[in-house]
Amino acid sequence: MKIIHTGDWHLGKILNGKQFLEDQSFILEQFIQCLKDEKPDVVVIAGDIYDTTYPSKETIHLFENAIHTINIDMNIPMIISNGNHDGKERLNYGASWFEHSKLFIRTKLKHMNQPIEFNDVHFYVLPFATISEVKEFFKDASIQTYQQATEKCINYIVENLNKEKINILIGHLTINGGKTSDSERPLTIGTVESVTKSCFNVFDKVLLGHLHHPFSIKDDIIDYSGSLLQYSFSEINQPKGYKRLVVQDKNELSTSFVQLKPLRELEVVEGEYDEVIQGHIQPKNKDNYIHFKLKNMSHISDPMIHLKQLFPNTLALSNITFENEGPLHQTQIQQQDDQTIIKQFYKMITDNEMTKYQEEKINNLITLVSNKEV
Repeated sequence: MKIIHTGDWHLGKILNGKQFLEDQSFILEQFIQCLKDEKPDVVVIAGDIYDTTYPSKETIHLFENAIHTINIDMNIPMIISNGNHDGKERLNYGASWFEHSKLFIRTKLKHMNQPIEFNDVHFYVLPFATISEVKEFFKDASIQTYQQATEKCINYIVENLNKEKINILIGHLTINGGKTSDSERPLTIGTVESVTKSCFNVFDKVLLGHLHHPFSIKDDIIDYSGSLLQYSFSEINQPKGYKRLVVQDKNELSTSFVQLKPLRELEVVEGEYDEVIQGHIQPKNKDNYIHFKLKNMSHISDPMIHLKQLFPNTLALSNITFENEGPLHQTQIQQQDDQTIIKQFYKMITDNEMTKYQEEKINNLITLVSNKEV
């Protein structure tokens, strides 16, 4: 059996005001073309189909077209689970009808111990759920962490597990030690969200979503597909694509990564502002989504406008004039008066000198504070 494992499509993603639908349409067309060549037995999407709970009509249309092509036109069975970005009710709408075409959508905890069977391969889906949802499902107030919630769910699944079959778990979560990216929204604020690998030893393979790096973790059982596109500048060196899992028997499951080529990449360009404007420093592709980190821009009133005239997909600009010089040493600060320290700090933050009026205000405040301390 050949299984194509993908996830974290994040359809409708917007980064710094830029809509990614064109890029996502391009990469999905490429992905579908690969499926025509692969001829898989099943496609697994491990959560975060959408980037928001309430996607736009255009975003939903893009997803529906892709699924129609894969499942109806190409007649490929699919298993889809929700991620922490997805709205479960919206994603699950019509799920019972879609099973007639072997499109299995699993977003409810009550289905997690019910395998989706393809010959000797049993797929179990652990949908993304909050700790409170798991606690409510099991009526167990002692569940306080994702580790405890995951263990409870796995134990529930194991009660119905046929160990003679090849058992594959599909989920959307963070494995302890996995490489994270800036674009991955925390599962729950203020809670340790990662779980240990040992939770999943009962399965022959675990296909996960949530972490965007396809090699987030090195393990014989657990695999992340990674996202289809780069979704933050922390992902600029990450390859993007999908995983191919070939199952021969319980002792022979081989995984490989297939890289896809995006319409545009995310790119970070560093250097002097004037050198970029004059063309001495060039990005890999002028149409890429670029974060410029530049020095010496104090003489430019609105550098972003000038950069966008040359590179229309400029998404971010940082002034790094002082970053590489480092902060003042404590001994240097101790040798300077308060006014000088404040003026240098203001210059470092704003890239501008303080005005005479600002200096007078600061001096008056320093005098007032000093008199009160006396």
